[in-house]
Amino acid sequence: MCHDLLRTPKFYELLELIDEERAQEVRAAGCSCGGVLHSARYPRKPRGIPRGLRDDDQTRRSFCCDLCRRRHTPRSVLYLGRRVYVGAMVLLGSALRGSLSGRGLGELCAVLGVPRVTLDRWRRWWNEDFLATRVWQALRAQLMPPITDPMPGGWLVRFTWPDAASRLSQALRLIAPLSTVTEGR
Repeated sequence: MCHDLLRTPKFYELLELIDEERAQEVRAAGCSCGGVLHSARYPRKPRGIPRGLRDDDQTRRSFCCDLCRRRHTPRSVLYLGRRVYVGAMVLLGSALRGSLSGRGLGELCAVLGVPRVTLDRWRRWWNEDFLATRVWQALRAQLMPPITDPMPGGWLVRFTWPDAASRLSQALRLIAPLSTVTEGR
């Protein structure tokens, strides 16, 4: 089943690698004031990563300008903004929630370790708040025919890569601008 991807160490290594590449790009670009960016990582305790795969010292990449002191937090495919669950869990859990009810939904909650009310809240966010974001406005302009199925499942089925890891990581890349407000000031 596709939620097995959330238990795969290589998948999280891929997400970390993507985040590290983006962080290096932001650092190399420097600050708009001309200052040098220095590391200013901050601790995170993300939920959704299996215990055996989770580092005790998990941090979010971020930088601080040595002149103006502005924070520059790069886009992330691992974190979805300030949410406590990792982005892959929010995306995949919400998509799976849309296709299940009854016993299947209970099993999904048990496997993911996420309460049903949390899955329902995520699903509402995808189908209401997310649709009003600039990120979605830009993405939907590229989709023909328009998506009529509930989000995010209706959007995820549009990805045609052969493996689930590629489809999910590409979807996370597209919504990565939601993970920060400081990049690209």
